[in-house]
Amino acid sequence: MRALTDSTGLRKGLRNTGDGVVLRSSRLPLRDLWMLWLLAIVLPLFSSGCREANHFYAESPWYGGRTLPDNLRLRRQANPQEVDLSRLAGGTGSNQQIGVGDVLEVQIAAGLHENDQSTTAVRVQSDGSIILPDIGSVLVSGLEPQAAEAMIQSEAVKQDLYRNPTVTVSVKQQKKNRVRVLGAVKNEGTYDLSPNSSDVVSALAAAGGLASNAGQKVEVRNPGGTVMPSEPTPPAVAGNPDSPLIQASAGKTVRPASYTIDLISAARSGEGQYLVEDGGIVMVEKRDPPPIFVQGLVRAPNQYDYPIGKDLRLLDAISLAGGMSNQMADKIFVVRQIEGQTEPVLIQSSWRRAKRSSEANIRLGPGDVISVEQTPGTVFMDVLNIIRFGVTGSTTLF
Repeated sequence: MRALTDSTGLRKGLRNTGDGVVLRSSRLPLRDLWMLWLLAIVLPLFSSGCREANHFYAESPWYGGRTLPDNLRLRRQANPQEVDLSRLAGGTGSNQQIGVGDVLEVQIAAGLHENDQSTTAVRVQSDGSIILPDIGSVLVSGLEPQAAEAMIQSEAVKQDLYRNPTVTVSVKQQKKNRVRVLGAVKNEGTYDLSPNSSDVVSALAAAGGLASNAGQKVEVRNPGGTVMPSEPTPPAVAGNPDSPLIQASAGKTVRPASYTIDLISAARSGEGQYLVEDGGIVMVEKRDPPPIFVQGLVRAPNQYDYPIGKDLRLLDAISLAGGMSNQMADKIFVVRQIEGQTEPVLIQSSWRRAKRSSEANIRLGPGDVISVEQTPGTVFMDVLNIIRFGVTGSTTLF
């Protein structure tokens, strides 16, 4: 050991640079080369256990990349931007339909002269009817203007007020549902939606669509419950997945004032009407996953953002870190914290096997730590660099 610190030994032969440790002398004594060779073989045997203990690997479960149990093998991330959200549209009809709160202009003509015509502006009441002079109450909500004209004409003739009147109905002002859209959308804000298409999909479209960090959960908060047809039954609502709707009466159900939609499962089923009432709030879940960490024998060890809605595998992480810094590097550990467990799980894989097998090229999750480990082979390669230096001159070791 004293030979490594003599005047011609390793200590004087090394200098530290920004790029690593570099030997300055043109040649190394043979005894120093043999000592370096011995250290390359012995040090990994002593240091590996300590390193694992320091990194709390020793007490963690060990799994080979090919024998990873199902509960530790991650599934591909669900991405709501890849599904057809139009299947969730719950529009109740044409935008021409008359709704509660609309202002109508009703013109009734009994003859050819202006004196034989009457024009009345009326607002559709909460029960869906309008009140006309002499004629009284006429139910028009849910009808298109032409159907409302026929309804008014029939009622006027039935009451013997007119023989064959000409009725014209036009919508002068259509009531809008004011809906607030928040969270992971491109443009948060308050938007006016037609009552006939006041649903989650229309609200998201009005806000410019989902943002890149959107999750698959959407919460809807309505001022009150909505009475709606009992069929089809929508997918589960958060909090009560087995009974998302409350039966109100025969053929009718009431949706709770607040409910949560899983966009992925709801779009796949294509069932249900996810209506948003006037004054309702639509909140889209934001995803902010923790980064991954890549360390060890890579060119650019650092933390890297975990991609949202995309697949990230072991080789992808190594590529993000600039690739291997040692051509003999092969042993890789993935440290993963499992929810509900105090100790992390250590997953062992291989660089070479990962390039040949998707099982070894495991899918990574948010917060994973990827460590490319030193092995006798990597240290041997470093020693070869030292020996090569001893023959050819200055070279970088690390």
